[in-house]
Amino acid sequence: MTKRPCHPGTHPQMPRPPSLPDHLAPDLRILFVGINPGLRSASVGHHYAGHSNRFWKLLYEAALVPEPLTYRDDGRLPEWGLGLTNLVARPTAGMESLTAEDYATGRLALMETIRRYRPRVVALLGITLYPILFPFEPRQAGRKPGLQSVTLYNSSIVLLPNPSGRNAAYPYSCLLNAFRTLAPWTGNFSG
Repeated sequence: MTKRPCHPGTHPQMPRPPSLPDHLAPDLRILFVGINPGLRSASVGHHYAGHSNRFWKLLYEAALVPEPLTYRDDGRLPEWGLGLTNLVARPTAGMESLTAEDYATGRLALMETIRRYRPRVVALLGITLYPILFPFEPRQAGRKPGLQSVTLYNSSIVLLPNPSGRNAAYPYSCLLNAFRTLAPWTGNFSG
């Protein structure tokens, strides 16, 4: 049996996980922006499908939607004036695999999405998104979740902790309180 030599950077063509579709509509109340899709979400074709992801539970418990939802309902969010997109479309096992080029390309695409759809608020799902989107803002150690002082195309910016199970050190009650800061931009749902 002859072994093939292994050369760095050469791998048999492995299928690339598909990127997820954005769920957008004109005049959104809230546009949720994730960092990038995880591999499970890409494989099932729905946003925030990771087994430990708390996004869907938080939407309902923060009274941002009128009924409990799962990742299979992601396409329904525009019914309530909510949208979904990611800074980077490329699915990965974690954000460590993303490059400066991924972020730069994603930042341009996101700015165009915000300019085109004009959401009232852009909810950034992950504290790490802020310095990526606002690289010229002064660095602020310990940036807090909530309404930020900047805007994008007149859309308010609300910073939220990442609801991924990988962020398990962030207590659920704190996540829920952060998601509740979005209530002024939604209808009068009660969870």
